[in-house]
Amino acid sequence: MNWLKRHRAAIAITAMVLSGSAAQAGASDMKDLAKEPQKFLGQEIEIKAFCVKGGRSGDVLGYECTTKDGIYLDTDDITPEDAKSKLSNECAGGACEATVQFVPHSFTTSGGIEPDKTVVVFNAETAKINF
Repeated sequence: MNWLKRHRAAIAITAMVLSGSAAQAGASDMKDLAKEPQKFLGQEIEIKAFCVKGGRSGDVLGYECTTKDGIYLDTDDITPEDAKSKLSNECAGGACEATVQFVPHSFTTSGGIEPDKTVVVFNAETAKINF
């Protein structure tokens, strides 16, 4: 009987792990991110984006990361520390594409940021940047 309980517990744990990893969004899920951004709140998202301290227009307090697909990220901070240096130097002005991982706590949509495109702007406390 104990082995049955352990077996059921193992199945339950496996299901939780698999469902958690399925909730992550990769770069190929951009259409889903744009269509149903609310589904991704509190979930880890990974995108390819160009990041700029202060945002492209200088109106963001932290960092703004943008994709070609109209998915934006406004984040208070980025990690690791050397990514901040790289964004200030050789990647200044959004010159380098990076892999960006973050967990959004909110989002907004806008039709005025880019002409003829609805943009989804996710908000996160921090993002991990890899070049």
